[in-house]
Amino acid sequence: MSKSTETPGKSSGILEWIERIGNKLPDPVLLFVIFAAVIIVISWAGAMLGWSAVNPGDGSVVTVFSLISRQGIVKIFTEFSSNIKSFSALTDQMVVLLGLALLEGTGLAGALMRRFFVKMPPKYVTLALVFLAVSSSVASDAGFMLLPPLAAILFLATGRNPVAGIIAAYGSVAAGFASSFFISIVEVVGMGYTQQAAQIINPDVVVPVTSNYYFTFVCAILLPLTAFFVTMKIVEPRLGKYEPEGAALQLASESIEVTEPEKKGLRMAGAAVIVYVLVIAVMTLPSGAVLRNPDDGGLMSSPFMSSIILIVAGFFFFPGLAFGYGSGTVKNHKDVVKCLTNSYASLAGYILVAICAGQLIKYFEWSNLGIIFAVNGAEFLKNSGVPTFILLLLTVLFTMVLNFLMPSHAGKLAFIGPILVPLFMMLGVSPAATYLAYRIGDSVSNAITPMMAYFVLTIGYVQKYKKDAGMGTLIANLLPYSISFAIVYIGLMAVFYFFRLPIGPGSTFQYMM
Repeated sequence: MSKSTETPGKSSGILEWIERIGNKLPDPVLLFVIFAAVIIVISWAGAMLGWSAVNPGDGSVVTVFSLISRQGIVKIFTEFSSNIKSFSALTDQMVVLLGLALLEGTGLAGALMRRFFVKMPPKYVTLALVFLAVSSSVASDAGFMLLPPLAAILFLATGRNPVAGIIAAYGSVAAGFASSFFISIVEVVGMGYTQQAAQIINPDVVVPVTSNYYFTFVCAILLPLTAFFVTMKIVEPRLGKYEPEGAALQLASESIEVTEPEKKGLRMAGAAVIVYVLVIAVMTLPSGAVLRNPDDGGLMSSPFMSSIILIVAGFFFFPGLAFGYGSGTVKNHKDVVKCLTNSYASLAGYILVAICAGQLIKYFEWSNLGIIFAVNGAEFLKNSGVPTFILLLLTVLFTMVLNFLMPSHAGKLAFIGPILVPLFMMLGVSPAATYLAYRIGDSVSNAITPMMAYFVLTIGYVQKYKKDAGMGTLIANLLPYSISFAIVYIGLMAVFYFFRLPIGPGSTFQYMM
């Protein structure tokens, strides 16, 4: 067990109240069971009352599917196992652990921290972390799984509270999902849906993946600075000093000096990185490479992007293996298996949560409640009769709220995009700008929605260092990131809108019919 001591007066106020109330909630396992039961009852009531919506994509009428019906009950029983398998956060995390297990278990993580970061001023460590986290969407969801546990190790090795590292990493990844220095799969998917929705009005409309690039690039500079301030001035002082015990104490108390065997291990790990990167490069860079798209030769929609989780895991696995043998912490394959086994043991609690969360997410999907709420909510915005910029703000807020019910970025956009995009085109707002407002709302509440699959995973990371942590602990400490990021996003959107600045190459807020 380990604990942290808070500085008196630092945790007072609304965040303390949120944490206290949140931690009084039932365990996440029971909470997901309760939510699932509520969805089942609401689906029955919605079906009885005839709730419906018109799917703007194909004009079909979507009605509520009752889970308290013959078909619904059969679905609940027969698809229980497949619901768990479809909870991708669990399976992806099992892949990621292949790499993280050796990174930490062989001692490579500790050696790297002591070699490069221990003597670095804390503010620079934090700054580097949040800059990487905010732009991690370029690697799809890998940032959610990799950065929080790595940040915990980094903060612990440098004598700081590892929970603060987890919070900073997760908050920056989740709430910063609308910013990046690079074009990612998020743009490919988002702009694709946006273009389809825009072609309802104008079949010739093209929405390039770079349509929001100027805006997201500026955000990738401003948001890490915001996250840095929140971490250093709010979250870390609030969490207080950390007093490690058990395994955490062992890592924190390691000698600062890197030993000769560790230096040998680091050299071998470095060589492994070079070899691994070269192998991946050969499989991705040449024309016709095996991991490129076989149809167009691209990388954005290709086997490379589909296997990014495994590729990133390998980036840690092979250097960890090389370090283990080089430093002597790994003698044979049994030691490797032991590292993996110990790491997978930490998933026990999360697996139980995943079983329940997987059911809840599927129940909500089957019931069609998310679709109906999304479509009817968008219709409300359409009929509000307020100025265009305020309507864009309402879109941001509406998406933020909807994210608590339907966290899938593409899922929400698929259903409300065909309403919002044509609506704003008729008001003289470009499809790219509409998607920008949607993406801001989707990103801001990512950090604090318990429906996000990685939220429950992050609770597990936090409980490794703070046993009594609950949903309240996470939400209270993540809320400053969501609020501050929302202020930056919306303020920047206002600047681009009122000064008529391009939000991407050849893309502005204005749309001419």
